[in-house]
Amino acid sequence: MTFRSRLLVFGYPLLEVATAYLVALWLGWGWMLLLILLGFPVGFALMRRASVAAMADIESAAATGREPDASRHALAFLGGLLFLIPGFWTDLAGLLLVVPLTQRLFRRWAGTWTSSRLTTIRMPGVHYPSGDVIQGTVIHDDSPPSPPTVRGELGD
Repeated sequence: MTFRSRLLVFGYPLLEVATAYLVALWLGWGWMLLLILLGFPVGFALMRRASVAAMADIESAAATGREPDASRHALAFLGGLLFLIPGFWTDLAGLLLVVPLTQRLFRRWAGTWTSSRLTTIRMPGVHYPSGDVIQGTVIHDDSPPSPPTVRGELGD
């Protein structure tokens, strides 16, 4: 187990408990529990709103022929999911993913992060089409395929 994973597994709950204790000392135990429980309906509402908006965006994109903007809805859904996890720090992280100003920053960061980690791998022996590609149409090349070459034949 690496240091980062140990810090996440042990440090994060300790941070949440310490924060809840400090908030309880500052506001009172009842208000602290109310604030933590308030995250559940807020999280469900955010997730529902993000999924309804994503479906509407997919329908309008299909009607107009453009690409839907999935990253905005995915980050809003993730923000609602973070609200469902009890704790003040997860609520803060969820709020940062829902607010449009910080959401744009996260979308830009996530785009560069994923593009730096995704690569196209070409497997040997697999035929990848080249030339014209028309959605839903197969274009056949009329020239006969070249015979495969056999290497290392015995008897030469």
